[in-house]
Amino acid sequence: MGNKNSRSKHERSVIKNIQEFNQIESDQERHEKLLEYYFSNDTDFMDRLHVFHFLRQHIFQSNFSSPIEDKLIEGGYKVLDIGCGPGTWSLDLSSKHANSNFIGIDVEPMFPQEIKPNNVKFIQADVSNGLSFGDNEFDFTHIELMRLIYTSDKWDFIFSEFIRVTKPGGYIEVSGRRNEDVERAPIYSKLMDIVNISGTKRNLDVNLIYNLESKFELHPNIENVHRIEKKFIIGPNGGKIGLITQDLALTHFKTEPLSKILPEEMGISEEEYKSMIEKDLTEEFEQSCSESIYVRIWAQKQLM
Repeated sequence: MGNKNSRSKHERSVIKNIQEFNQIESDQERHEKLLEYYFSNDTDFMDRLHVFHFLRQHIFQSNFSSPIEDKLIEGGYKVLDIGCGPGTWSLDLSSKHANSNFIGIDVEPMFPQEIKPNNVKFIQADVSNGLSFGDNEFDFTHIELMRLIYTSDKWDFIFSEFIRVTKPGGYIEVSGRRNEDVERAPIYSKLMDIVNISGTKRNLDVNLIYNLESKFELHPNIENVHRIEKKFIIGPNGGKIGLITQDLALTHFKTEPLSKILPEEMGISEEEYKSMIEKDLTEEFEQSCSESIYVRIWAQKQLM
């Protein structure tokens, strides 16, 4: 009972924070609210995932880049969020667009199960096993890129599922991050290279974000392919946003599976690895201008 009550309390807190955030009209005030919330003392893993959503929203100044805003406002729009995690993207949009409907799916049930708006539903499912929805069911399909989750041999099928469930004339949007072909200080560069090497050994498509645009363009049922990128600096030289991304990066490297995989790949002990992240990488971020890039790719399914 205690765990259930604790989860319900957290779900209420998440909904309340999203609703309060959406009531702020000024971009500057929203920015300050984000930073105030993030740098509070009780920010845990789930909170970081929620803030990561608002960070991307701030960087792009929107929750999506596909031209669907008018349709969402009009209502009756049906949206699928694949790889929804704790559901922040769907919760945010569903609170703004009460007359449209949202479904989020993820292999891990991190999303709210009890307290949520009436126009959003969450389902535990693995997209690599096929989506349980009918053909041409959703007006908009949103995917947070999961390049380090699925092996290369599964992506063609997963990609076909995105397209299958999207209505003709509907939009598909994939967002993700790339850390290659940017300025990277030595330690951060080495860590990211090892992440990619480790991923390749496990047959993960580490170059998916680069190939996705051409996958869309080559598909016979897809047109109007677009891509947008936003570059930022990790660490204090990137301002307050840089400080948030630094903290997210350090947390990412310190948690499993990377905290187990990377020391083994580098041939060092876990203690040496921990010192590298907490001391050396932190100091490097403070003294350098390592860059990262958020990417959005969106396209339209052809009308039949």
